[in-house]
Amino acid sequence: MLSPKRQALKERLTDAGERQIAKGGIVALKARELAAEVGCALGGIYSAYGDLGELAVEVNRRTLEQLEEHMRQAVVGLTREGPEERLISLAQAYLDYAEREGPRWRTLFSIGLSEDGEHPGFFDALQPVIDLIKEQLDELYPAKTSRTLEGEARLFFAALHGAVSLGMETRLSVLERQGLQNRLTTMVEKFAA
Repeated sequence: MLSPKRQALKERLTDAGERQIAKGGIVALKARELAAEVGCALGGIYSAYGDLGELAVEVNRRTLEQLEEHMRQAVVGLTREGPEERLISLAQAYLDYAEREGPRWRTLFSIGLSEDGEHPGFFDALQPVIDLIKEQLDELYPAKTSRTLEGEARLFFAALHGAVSLGMETRLSVLERQGLQNRLTTMVEKFAA
């Protein structure tokens, strides 16, 4: 457990790292600039975090929380719409977040992590997004088991992420960015059929 002073430094570093990543993605995360911004020695970073990768993981956790809130807001108040329309809203919100917060969103998928428990809880950080999707699928397919719905929600997210990633990728234009919203709507309609 960190001392209160170290914990405060860790929070300041995370805030500064979050700003750097929001501006330029993972490549913008620079130790010297972080140290200068928070007013600590370069070694202070490594007393709070083992390395910059650990700091980036914490920023990614915050990004996932922000993404989930953005998607949740897209379906708040859509009680009269059916689950298919809410899935479309969730898909559109995911695309909107990726477009508005591109550097943060790309950083989510640019850091390699080992699954050996070094980042406890991080692998579950996407679960609230999966749960949002699962809620709609549960209403759409009430006879399916929770386990089946969990798998289908994860498949839906994978398809959504893949479509958005390929639509935003300029080097490999499998899906054109223009018209991506309409393609996502079509994808959801086919998934829900």
